Amino acid sequence: MSLVELVETPSLNSELADLEHFMMAEVSGTEGATSHSSAAVQAALRHLASGGHRVRARLGFEAAERLGLARNDAIVIGATAELLHNASLIHDDLQDGGMIRRGQPTVLAAFGADVAVLSGDLLLSSAYSAIAQFSRPAMIGEMIRLIHRRTAQVIRGQCGDLSARTHPVTEITRYEEIAAGKSGALLSLPLELALLGAGFRDALGLAHEAAESFGIGYQIVDDLNDAASDGQFTLNLLNILTARHSADEANRIARETGARRLNFAISAANRLPAGSGELLGKLARALSERL
Repeated sequence: MSLVELVETPSLNSELADLEHFMMAEVSGTEGATSHSSAAVQAALRHLASGGHRVRARLGFEAAERLGLARNDAIVIGATAELLHNASLIHDDLQDGGMIRRGQPTVLAAFGADVAVLSGDLLLSSAYSAIAQFSRPAMIGEMIRLIHRRTAQVIRGQCGDLSARTHPVTEITRYEEIAAGKSGALLSLPLELALLGAGFRDALGLAHEAAESFGIGYQIVDDLNDAASDGQFTLNLLNILTARHSADEANRIARETGARRLNFAISAANRLPAGSGELLGKLARALSERL
């Protein structure tokens, strides 16, 4: 399910074009995008060029604009989140054996496992290079620490997901912890970076809670959509609930839990300074209509 299909967003063609150019330049580094580039550079550039709706960049762009940050800083923040997100996608495909993404062969399929590891690592490193170009040097150290915390949260979520394949999750709280890491952390990051860059440290916790709650709600909606195709050992909320409830009751509880999480995300996003959480709130409202 594509997040950007849930809600119309203002035209960002110029910003998104500059974002793509910036990310490609960061990944190419001193090699340049030539036929002599390393396989990892070629693979990472090919992955970025394969598409994606840049939802995390859109969240960062809107928040940065509402908070009065410069356009270049908005691009830096958006690129940081997108580079991390795309690194996680390459590594996800490697772990899951994914052969197709965005209608094209994955890096794993086209270049092999070794290059997939290296290209994901390259995108991860490029994210730190991107944030180093934020216009206020005094803020960069704190931003890097924040990026590390959110990256570590994604890794914990992915570890939990991998563990669930052999040790099934039986508690909703554990399910939500995994979903918050996998789906919420990198949606939270662009909002938090924009707030931090604009000096709104007191709002960081609220932004994180809003994005985590949205991530859990998003995962629940995804689980409901995939219920027929997911196996009994897949990390799906319905698998947890049907161990104790009838199928109809499990479905009801899942929908109520998702609605509660999305309603909280809407409320929290609306309380962020200067309307910086408006797009996240719109996404949450559109998603809740699918429950």
